[in-house]
Amino acid sequence: MVVVSKENAEVVRRSFAALDRAFDSYWASPRSIAAAIGAGDWPEWEEAFDYIHPDVEWQTVFLGETFRGRAEVARAWDDFLKWAEDYRPSLEEAEIFGDDRVFASVKLVGRGKGMRAGMLMNARFYDVFTIRDGRIVRLEEYATRAEALEAAQLQG
Repeated sequence: MVVVSKENAEVVRRSFAALDRAFDSYWASPRSIAAAIGAGDWPEWEEAFDYIHPDVEWQTVFLGETFRGRAEVARAWDDFLKWAEDYRPSLEEAEIFGDDRVFASVKLVGRGKGMRAGMLMNARFYDVFTIRDGRIVRLEEYATRAEALEAAQLQG
């Protein structure tokens, strides 16, 4: 099982590398991620979404919502990015937590635009990823490391 766990942590690491490339592409020429995923014409975002299971559930910390499926996740990104001039999540650490779960510390940096121009975002989330079949099937975001680790232990 250790091999599977290490592979799952690597899925999270590779997904963030792909997401970084997708954001580079997005900020070079912003447009709807959901429309591009539907049309299959944005290779960087297609690569990023390849790490996401079709039945993914993304439980957000600040929005307090859970998005289900790739299409909802893409629409959530579109809605969220409307306020930003730049925004980037980056993986700080990924730690194996059980056979199918990976704990991660994620730094979020961004700048607002429009009415939010000049506002800076510099936050950290603590995430529990559940991996199935080599893809992220569930992402749970937490405001503190303790909350994320407690949630991961309760699931185990």
